[in-house]
Formats: sequence, structure tokens, C-alpha cells
Amino acid sequence: MGLSEGLIFRNRKVLAEQYIPPELRVRKREATFLVRKLLSRFSEGRAGDVVAIFGSPGRSGIGKTTLTKYVGYKLEELARQRGIRFKFIYTNVYSAPSLYEILTVIAGQLSPRINLKGSSTLEALKAIVDYLYEKSYYVLIAIDEFQNLVNSPKVDDAYLYSLIRIYEQVPPPDGIPRISYLLVASDYLVFSKLRSKMPQIESQITFRQHLEPYRVDELYEILEQRAQLAFYDNAWSPKILEIIASYYGVDGTGIRDGNARRAINALNTAAEYAEFEGSNVIMEEHVRKALSVDSMANVSAQDLEGLSTHELLVLLAVAQHTMRSSEPLTTGRLRQLYKEIAEYYGETPRGHSQFNQYINNLASIGLLNVTPSGKGMRGRTSIIQLPVEIPATALYEVVEEIIKRKTGIGVRNWI
Repeated sequence: MGLSEGLIFRNRKVLAEQYIPPELRVRKREATFLVRKLLSRFSEGRAGDVVAIFGSPGRSGIGKTTLTKYVGYKLEELARQRGIRFKFIYTNVYSAPSLYEILTVIAGQLSPRINLKGSSTLEALKAIVDYLYEKSYYVLIAIDEFQNLVNSPKVDDAYLYSLIRIYEQVPPPDGIPRISYLLVASDYLVFSKLRSKMPQIESQITFRQHLEPYRVDELYEILEQRAQLAFYDNAWSPKILEIIASYYGVDGTGIRDGNARRAINALNTAAEYAEFEGSNVIMEEHVRKALSVDSMANVSAQDLEGLSTHELLVLLAVAQHTMRSSEPLTTGRLRQLYKEIAEYYGETPRGHSQFNQYINNLASIGLLNVTPSGKGMRGRTSIIQLPVEIPATALYEVVEEIIKRKTGIGVRNWI
């Protein structure tokens, strides 16, 4: 069925990565603290704080940028209500990888009148300080992906020092510091490096906020808020949110990376599948299809290449059974299928102990689910399944291609 308009979405922008919600249901405590802390300083005419927000190594999508922008926008709103001249400036090191480019972004967001063309770093800093003095403005400058600035070969340590400790280089004419910084980094390691390279900067950080990956209940709160704003009331159900939250939540049953960005993207993809099919409701099948797409993006041919030939043969046998039958796949039946496929590809089937080890290895890396058999089955055995988010057909095609290259045997139609 072709694409139907208006069945699911009320406001698509709510699911966009750059969207900042009007309130934070999760991270509300952290946001409130930061807003109060910084606003009190601006109200007293005493800026100059350096605040850090960071996550854990290898974790993304945990709300660092969302929290940063929410705090900045909330400060602008409250400052305006109190008659404080204040601006929030956001820059990302990816889009401004050098110090001069960062200064250009800061100047551009302050005023088009600040022209830094041909200016040295010191002259650029002075132009910014002078403008804030002339206009009696306070600013919070957020530097996202700060770790890239610290590690960049384009940024001399002396220049970074000049940026953060700007008033040592360019004292304000009235002696009032008007710039505070919010440094946003992927993890704490950058601040350890900063301590060894430039302890003067690291010691100036007055507050550090560490963000943990999202739990299942937290992701549900986030998804519920987005669903309420993005979809028509009858187009979604709590059940689909529970599936997604459980899959991504750090204490859940899926990949458990605590990544809200991926969870929101999965919700958006599921909604698009439903809309394309002409459905006016996002069903569980749409969600599971969306999770399958995301999961297979992580199960690449390169990942599978690292498996042994016989681990691949076992995986191929499971995928084959899943495509052909809805019956539970027992360990005994899997061993039979494995032996048939191994012999076809010219491989000698391994013994019982080694076969069980292959299953355990594949289960340990999330490619198989192994559960004890229930009542109604003879003897002690296990049920072998692919995780619900991994589509059997796509996995079969990838694994089969790798086995062909490893064994030199052509394709056999097992289906």
C-alpha cells in the first residue's frame, strides 16, 4: 500500500535529533540545578563559572547535548523575565574544529557587527570581551564535543588556555567577568588529560555533572513524551514504547546501551513503516521491524567475519530453521542441521562439546538466545532462537556469503 498522509504523525519535528522538548522529564533534577546555579551568578553580576557535563566511555545518546541546550534556552527565558541581558551560545567542535572557528561562531551568534576577519586570536578575544562590556551582556558559551578540542592538533594548548581563562589575557574594562563556559565531553577521560596538560584550566571547573546511560523506565518517559507530541492519540500504545525502552535501556533485555537517540529513531522508523502500509496505528510488528533494521546495522559482515567457520555454520543453521519453520529449535535438531550444512561445505562436523561451545559463544555476543526447554519436551534440552530484532533472512544472506568465501563452495538453496 502506498504512503498515506496524516494517519500517524501530528508533528514529525518532535522526533528529529535536534529537537529540544519544552520540559525534561528525565534529567530534570540536573537541569534545575544547573539553571539555578548559573542564573544566580548572572543575577549577582558574577559570571566566570566553568561547568562540565560528561558521560561514560563508549556511551552516546545519553542526553548531554539535550541537557546543555535546554539549560541554555531556559536561562535565556528566565534572564529575560528578570531583565538580565543574557545570551546562550552553542558551538560544536565537529562543525568548528579550530579555536579560530570557534571564536568566529561565538562572535557570529553575539552580533553580525563583530568582524574577526584577519584578527589574531588575542584580537578576536578582545573584540568579544569589548562587545559584552559595551552591551552589558552575560553569556554562557557551550562547547560540545570538548574532548576533540583538547585532542586536536589544530589547537595549541596556549590558545585553549586563552579561551577558557580569557580574562587573564583580556581583562574587562569594568572588571566584571561576563562569560561562563559549559564544557560538554563524551567522558571523564578528557578531564584527566586536561589535568595533566593544563591543570590551571581543569582546576577552574567549578562543577561536574556525570550522566549515566538511560534505564528502561527513563527511556519510557522520554518516548512517551515524544509520542504524545508527535503522534495522534490513537496511533500508538504504551506497549510499543515498552518494547523499545526495554530493548535500549541499560537494564533492559536488548542491546542495553541506554541510548535515547537510537530509541527515538526506532520509534520514528516504526511510525514510518506503519504510515507506509496505510495503518493508522503503530503495531508491535512495525516496532520489531524497526529494531531489526537497527540491529542489523550493528551486525555487519565485518563483525561476522570474526567468527570461526563452524560458528558461522551453526548460525546459518539457526537462520535456516527460523525461515522455514515456526517450531521450536532444540539443541538436538540444531546439531542435525549443523552436521548437514557442514558436510555440504566440506567441513567435518565438530563433536558434541565443541558444538555446545559454539552455541555458548554466539549467545554471549548476542547473536543467539538460549533458554531451557519447558514442559512437554522429553529430556534436558534447550531452545535456540535468533533475537527477535535480528531478521533471519538478512542474517542468512550475510552469513552464507561469508561461508562461501571462507570455504570456496558455491551457494546451495537450503530454503
